[in-house]
Amino acid sequence: MRPRFPRSTLVSINFHPNIYVPSNPVNSIIHDTTHVLRPQTAARFQSRPQKGLWIRVSANCFAGKATVRRWVRRRIREAVRAELKARGVEFDGMTAEDIGERELKGTMELFVKKEAVAAKWKDVRADMGKVVEAVVAMVERRTHSPKH
Repeated sequence: MRPRFPRSTLVSINFHPNIYVPSNPVNSIIHDTTHVLRPQTAARFQSRPQKGLWIRVSANCFAGKATVRRWVRRRIREAVRAELKARGVEFDGMTAEDIGERELKGTMELFVKKEAVAAKWKDVRADMGKVVEAVVAMVERRTHSPKH
């Protein structure tokens, strides 16, 4: 069952709990058997610790200058970082007090919408707060649900 997230006006969300998904460029290199960089890229991906929360922010969904896309990605990433910290979770998904019980695991992909460029910082923080709260709540439901 796919997790439900609150409707966000600034990003589209994909969250893969307990699954670590490589980025699209890395994925295409790993699956292309003729690519020159395949061995190094595959080794680098396999050696990356698969723990905590991997957060990917993509702003390629809309046309615009590269500087604007980088700026809006950085803005979203910083808002997510601040919202995680406000809930006692480090940016890598580990909690400050009790590592393990509330550890966020998996890959969270955020695809930025055009509206995020013109949004005020407080609106970005509020929107990312809803997203982070939904992810944390979903992980807590999974860790505290009885195993059948």
